[in-house]
Amino acid sequence: MDWTNIELVSIPENDDGVESTPILAGLSANPSDLHDAFLSDLPHLQEIQIAHATHLATVGEEAETHYSMLTGLKTAEVAIATLGGFREGNALVLPLQGAIQDRVQLEIGSQGETTVLRLHAEGEKGESLSQTFTLPAGCQLAQAGWRGNNLILELNQD
Repeated sequence: MDWTNIELVSIPENDDGVESTPILAGLSANPSDLHDAFLSDLPHLQEIQIAHATHLATVGEEAETHYSMLTGLKTAEVAIATLGGFREGNALVLPLQGAIQDRVQLEIGSQGETTVLRLHAEGEKGESLSQTFTLPAGCQLAQAGWRGNNLILELNQD
């Protein structure tokens, strides 16, 4: 997969009265997001998927590798919610307090009809974060940037 860097711009404060909503909590949570979060945190399921991939290694290894890579990725909502983020209108907000903004890199790639984002961040104390996740079906990244210590991913729905 070829990756392209995304320029992170400064995003002004949100004055249009859009309320922040949690992604994986409360009655407004999307059932498919909850299901994806549940499946992404099952260590036994991952063991089964690895065993299955190993078994099929002799038959169609390239296709199985491609499928495993795409299905193993979390959706943007699940990945960002896991990191303490939330939804704000058509944007996903990821709080990155302690991250060195000059050392945060966001890349975009695509595999067929799936759009994938890869985030690398380095913290002030030397810690690092690396996450790869898919955008929701029918969504494109409009822009990404900083509002204070929050990384904002603004999405366009097709």
